[in-house]
Amino acid sequence: GTTTFTGALATTAAAGIEVDGTNFDFNSTITSTLGDLDIDASGTVRFNGAVAMNDAANGLVTVSNAGLLTITAAGDMSINGIFSQDGAGAVSTAGDITTTNDNINFLRAVTLTGAVALDSGAGAGTITFQSTLDGNQTLGLTAGTGAIDFDGIVGGTTPLGAVTITSAGNVTADAAFSAASLRQVAGTGTTTFTGALATTAAAGIEVDGTNFDFNSTITSTLGDLDIDASGTVR
Repeated sequence: GTTTFTGALATTAAAGIEVDGTNFDFNSTITSTLGDLDIDASGTVRFNGAVAMNDAANGLVTVSNAGLLTITAAGDMSINGIFSQDGAGAVSTAGDITTTNDNINFLRAVTLTGAVALDSGAGAGTITFQSTLDGNQTLGLTAGTGAIDFDGIVGGTTPLGAVTITSAGNVTADAAFSAASLRQVAGTGTTTFTGALATTAAAGIEVDGTNFDFNSTITSTLGDLDIDASGTVR
């Protein structure tokens, strides 16, 4: 059946929160002083309240969802460990995720249903989309010295809104990338677009960083292409 928490869920011991079952519906906040949040669902998972994992030594969130994982705009997560979605189900998200120099990973297809900001901290946390990414919403990514990886097609079904990369080491887009606009504020490694890059809004494409490698077409319906590289451009 469905396990539903209508009110706030809070734990204090190192065992944290570990739940296995079919469907899980969290309609309020989740707070864990120690330990991790581990969800294994053969059905759906829904977060409709803020998640705070405060264990400096652990504090990770793992969601193994066979059905749809939904993170609403109220379901922002502030966690001291990694965030890992590693189930077979897709992801629908409008929630922000912030970690403390830890990885943020989505294994399956992600659809943005609202403005989303993902921040892995100033250190080496990597942000990875291992499958497709769609949704006409703004996306902000901050990875510090960590990498940002788009392994699947971005915007293939529905182009993204304005995409802003505030910081990263290497940025890699392995397939086509379509968005309203693209802004990279800083990058210490190489930003690589293996597939076609396309934008449609007046903000166009503005990227600042070290090295840039464009291995396919660049198409901008409106706006300019502005590249500021302290290293190489290809």
